[in-house]
Amino acid sequence: MLRRLEPQLSLPVYERSLIDACEAFPPPFGTSEYGDVYREAASDPEWLAISLATNAEREGDGAQRLWSLAASTEDPEVAAQIKQHAIDESRHSKIYLKIVDLVFEGAFEEKFRREMNILSPGYTHRMMPVAKAGSPFSHSITLDDLIQMNIAEIRTAIHHMLQRPMLRAFCPKASYAKVRHLQRSLLTDEVKHVAYTAKLIEASAPQFGANAILQLFKERLNDFNEVTRAELENRVFETT
Repeated sequence: MLRRLEPQLSLPVYERSLIDACEAFPPPFGTSEYGDVYREAASDPEWLAISLATNAEREGDGAQRLWSLAASTEDPEVAAQIKQHAIDESRHSKIYLKIVDLVFEGAFEEKFRREMNILSPGYTHRMMPVAKAGSPFSHSITLDDLIQMNIAEIRTAIHHMLQRPMLRAFCPKASYAKVRHLQRSLLTDEVKHVAYTAKLIEASAPQFGANAILQLFKERLNDFNEVTRAELENRVFETT
């Protein structure tokens, strides 16, 4: 996945940690059964439209969490990358709603659809990140944060790939080119998010040691798998 954007990328500690963690705790979102459950749920257009709207909400929430992290992270280069991530997720919230409009025009009542626009915080590069008072994310980013973000972004990228054919099945022919462009934009961003968090994890190896990173990766993937299984029972396919 990372080499789709950076073919020469070398991240030995990160890659070993990810591979070993997946071997120890195989993620359900990497199985064919997971894809089958998604396709079964997404064959219902009402479910798929609501799922997209839910994704818009999750991306907006995620953007706000990242905004607090960016505001609280002292390293200016790392803070800038987190800020960009927040801006991306803020934009993704709008993109999901745009896809709803293109694929499922009129799926939501007009008044409710207008109210949904507030799901995105609307962050831009000109804005200065400010930590939200009382937010548990108002702290400098940690290795634990990065690993959890990395795993979540991998799952989200998989969700985008699962969404593609399902959306195409319902999309009006006249709108498909626009929807495909938006889907490509989403997936490209998610892969970038996987890449930058992977590089930051790799950069932390001299400080924490490869074994500590591996052990934390295993713990967090195991935790994430449990959450994913619980969500799967309720046909929830969340993005971040």
